[in-house]
Amino acid sequence: MKVCLSFLMFVLIASAAFAQSATPEPATPQVITPAVPFQATPALATVVPSADDARLASCAAPNLPNFSPYTLREGDYLLADLLVGSTTVTPIQLAALNCLDDSYTLPVGATIWLPGDAFAVSAGSIPTTPNAEAAEPAIIQFEANETSLLNDQDVTLSWETEGANAYLYLCPSIGETPCNRPTTAQPVPLVGSITIDHFWRQGLVVFRLEVVGSEGEAVTENLTLNVSCAQQWLGDAGGQLCPENPPRTVTAVWQPFEHGVMLWFSDTRQIYVMTNGDGRVRVFQDTFVEGMPDPDAVAPQGLLTPIRGFGLIWQALGGAEGSGLGWAMAQEIGFDSARQPAGRTSYTTYIQGPGETVYAITEVPGMDMGYWAQVAG
Repeated sequence: MKVCLSFLMFVLIASAAFAQSATPEPATPQVITPAVPFQATPALATVVPSADDARLASCAAPNLPNFSPYTLREGDYLLADLLVGSTTVTPIQLAALNCLDDSYTLPVGATIWLPGDAFAVSAGSIPTTPNAEAAEPAIIQFEANETSLLNDQDVTLSWETEGANAYLYLCPSIGETPCNRPTTAQPVPLVGSITIDHFWRQGLVVFRLEVVGSEGEAVTENLTLNVSCAQQWLGDAGGQLCPENPPRTVTAVWQPFEHGVMLWFSDTRQIYVMTNGDGRVRVFQDTFVEGMPDPDAVAPQGLLTPIRGFGLIWQALGGAEGSGLGWAMAQEIGFDSARQPAGRTSYTTYIQGPGETVYAITEVPGMDMGYWAQVAG
């Protein structure tokens, strides 16, 4: 009986405690825990073109030391202009290093890489301090020590201006394209000078000086140089670009055939066999020695059988039928020839023929047959 009373007392006390704890209290704001745990913002990952891209092996300009980016403007048609001041590479080499299809058709808005000594990227490398004071832009003086010069001569441009910033850049050389400041142009000193020591082509080259005021207003002035090639192309074959080397004079012998030409050079003792029908050229070492017999083939009336070194090669190739040349049309003649490479690493050489004749001979290493074309005369 005492155990039952004790249990009843315990139940009553527990019920009273529960009733007291159930009394409503003022509500307190609670922090709501999100269902998805909080995560920090992930680090941004740069998407990099594959290092296995085959272009990286041949179009290496972006990775070359001392090459700087330049964004092509409308009217930037000639890599020769963008290489003013540089002798690091030729325009053709620069096109290859930048994966450009050629050196004359450039994609507007594309960024290419130029050698650091090129004027287009080096003009802004002169230390400069912008004028922070309010100033109206003005060009007091802008001149060159020479306005007519050879492409391998130095020229110094000097200027004096007032304003907040000054910029010096090349204008496009073709057509009526507006001369806009390149997006990558850097300021030059308000008073200064720069010496440029190489041009790649002949013709007019236009520099522009632009001065910007503190309120953004700008004034410009152009300076035009007339550049001539220090060396001339044989037969004017090379076009607007200037040759890097003069023609080299050499004694030669020439003979015309029904279907081509044969040429012999004294310095190399080589004979060039040039056939018309296929535009091919084959080069042979002259092994003729005095006393060797000439070919005994009898030419038709009005034509000739070649003799000496020419005759030896002609006969070995199959004579009038097998050589591809036919019969000789005149006696061989000696004359003062000249040879001139078409470029620093070109496979093509310009060769002076008799009179005003000039041939372009293209020989590719490892090939036993090249190509030829008459480009003058």
